[in-house]
Amino acid sequence: MEASLAKFMSANQSEIVLFVCAAIFLLVSAVTYGVASTLRSREEIRRRALFPGGVSGDVQGRRRNPAQHKLAGTSRLLSSVASNFVPADKKSVSSMRKDLTQAGFFKPSAVAWYFFIRIVLAVLLPALLFIVNGIWPLELETTQWLGLLAGSSALGLFLPSIVVSRRKKMLQQQCRNGFPDFLDLLVVCAEAGIAMEAALQRVSTELAQTYPFLGVNLHMASLELRAGRPLIEAFNNLADRIGIEDAYNLGSLLQQSDELGTSLSDALRVYSDEMRDKRMSRAEEKAHALPAKITVPLIMFVFPSILIVIMLPVVVKFGASF
Repeated sequence: MEASLAKFMSANQSEIVLFVCAAIFLLVSAVTYGVASTLRSREEIRRRALFPGGVSGDVQGRRRNPAQHKLAGTSRLLSSVASNFVPADKKSVSSMRKDLTQAGFFKPSAVAWYFFIRIVLAVLLPALLFIVNGIWPLELETTQWLGLLAGSSALGLFLPSIVVSRRKKMLQQQCRNGFPDFLDLLVVCAEAGIAMEAALQRVSTELAQTYPFLGVNLHMASLELRAGRPLIEAFNNLADRIGIEDAYNLGSLLQQSDELGTSLSDALRVYSDEMRDKRMSRAEEKAHALPAKITVPLIMFVFPSILIVIMLPVVVKFGASF
């Protein structure tokens, strides 16, 4: 059976390579259009967060561009195609949508694109192996070849989730670092008598340069307040979008302050001091863990080099004497 399979693959290798090249061209074109559309929409969100009042003319100018109309139509077509790859399980789709939002992908079609890219990579990576084998034969046995194909397909399925998870952790760390600064600015605005809606808008503009993801989410929270959503609900939605414990605690603090009738500025000041102490504790914890982490590279790289430098003259001297 292995001999017949190898004979079939060698006899139809040119047809397989031609088919794989055509499939790769179509898949790469679809992924390129999707990535370009996603990056363009995220850049628009960031521009609106940085310059809330100065983007309307630019947006209208781009809307008048015929090339933008064609690209938007192509993006909608690809989004409708990608939506067919979304699973029917609403629970997994909702969980994936939450993870993508926390990773910075706010478009409604992000879930469809995520599952579509998984399928594309699961097909594209084995196709690349076929092309590589056609140019430079790998000379593998049939079982090894099938295992390599299965492994590349599995890598294509899991690679998007790995990228989303790493990006989510990076953005959450950015929000943890910027949350004490956000609370300090919010306390200043509250003590100055600025309304919460205007305070969030001002703070989001200030933090957008240093912490872009946090600034964008704060701008979205201010838009929710402007649309008439209650303050507690807006902050709970903010906590769901960034996914850190400090934001959830802030929502609970605002709810307790509203129910008990306490001063909002006093509660924010106490919580701001607590967050700053917490950030300092995390920095000290990392500093104390550094000696233990640096021990392994010292033993593996530095100590052998020092040992060679010390012992090499002795070995050379004894070798010359004998």
